[in-house]
Amino acid sequence: MRHALALVFVLTAAAACGSKSNPLPPGPPQAAACVKGGCSGQLCEEEGAGGMTTCEFRAEYACYREATCERQPDGACGWTPTDTLTACLASPPPLEGQAAEFPIAPQ
Repeated sequence: MRHALALVFVLTAAAACGSKSNPLPPGPPQAAACVKGGCSGQLCEEEGAGGMTTCEFRAEYACYREATCERQPDGACGWTPTDTLTACLASPPPLEGQAAEFPIAPQ
């Protein structure tokens, strides 16, 4: 009888060790990458969001050319604040010379 109980225990343990465990549930879906967008590159949004802007160029938009667009601690896409970006937005470069880069067709 002892041998029978030991055999049942061993077989049960072996079956449990050989069984496949349930895989972990998948994690949350991966968020889309953050990308620069808008006619003048002034938006920081999720890829595929399709944000639309008017096509004007404001002096402060030049500040975003070198700025980093990435996911922020709150999970949203946004411009990563830096001393350089903050200073540029506080005192943007003059607009002279910008018209050549963003020509407007005559009407």
